[in-house]
Amino acid sequence: MEMMEYPMKQTKQILQKYLSYCQERFPIAGALLYAGSLFYVSYLSGNLFINHLPIDLSHSLLGVLVIFFVLLHLRLWDEHKDYEKDRIAHPDRMLSKGLITLQDLRKLLYVVVFLEAGMSIYLGMYVFIWWVIIMIWSYLMAVEFYCPEFLIKRIGLYLISHQLIVPIIVIYGLIQRVTILNSSMEEVGLLIMLCIGCICSTITYEIARKTWSKEQEHEYADSYTKFWGINLTLIINQLTAFLACISFSFIYYLTPSSPLFIFTTFLLYLLFLSASIRFATTPSKSNSKFVEMTGIIFLLGLFLNASIGFYRI
Repeated sequence: MEMMEYPMKQTKQILQKYLSYCQERFPIAGALLYAGSLFYVSYLSGNLFINHLPIDLSHSLLGVLVIFFVLLHLRLWDEHKDYEKDRIAHPDRMLSKGLITLQDLRKLLYVVVFLEAGMSIYLGMYVFIWWVIIMIWSYLMAVEFYCPEFLIKRIGLYLISHQLIVPIIVIYGLIQRVTILNSSMEEVGLLIMLCIGCICSTITYEIARKTWSKEQEHEYADSYTKFWGINLTLIINQLTAFLACISFSFIYYLTPSSPLFIFTTFLLYLLFLSASIRFATTPSKSNSKFVEMTGIIFLLGLFLNASIGFYRI
């Protein structure tokens, strides 16, 4: 009995360690929410190609899990890539303290990738092939496209190169319902607008969460305000947010969608704009958090609005 209890106790400790790591570096609820919203935007956009497509709930939930695990493997690769830098910049983290090791994270990475591959194969060979493309781009991100010094000095290019995985994920969700190889020019145009809308929404949040006041900046900070300054950061972020709104609104305009979806899109934009103006007026830590919060609302709101809009087509 004692021999059986020992491995069970050890397994429980390992799982607790991984759970503590996720609480610190990969909030599960937030990641699931983003994975689910991004996946269903792409999955339901199949209605832009073929009206009233049936929804396979079990397959779509597997798709959400794959995207969730993709986000996790991106985080795990980042931990390996930035380990030496983070040990100095963030000595309070579990990995820096040795409470969890790179070897531990590598084991988790192998499990995650295996699950992604297995579920993608189950969803179809075409889907699996596109998952391989996701993995190739993930690897290129992990090695900084073999030009880390070049990208680090050009934060805008760095941001775009890493966020290009978003349209790849969009297509991963879409091809579970439709074949895009024989798409018309109009359908290709809609897909391009959808990809632009999704990547700009995600970039908007990515910049918003690193729009910091001077009191938040430090020597090892990787905030956009540190590189661009507050004013330029806010201008760039408003441009990406506005482009996201235009892209989704263009899709609603070209498809039989209610004007309510366009109205909701720009209502979300005005909320995010108000937070940016507030931060520009008073660049405090509390207003920085408000920009980040409205960035989350903007991102998830656009995706939810689009999912409902595409479902109704």
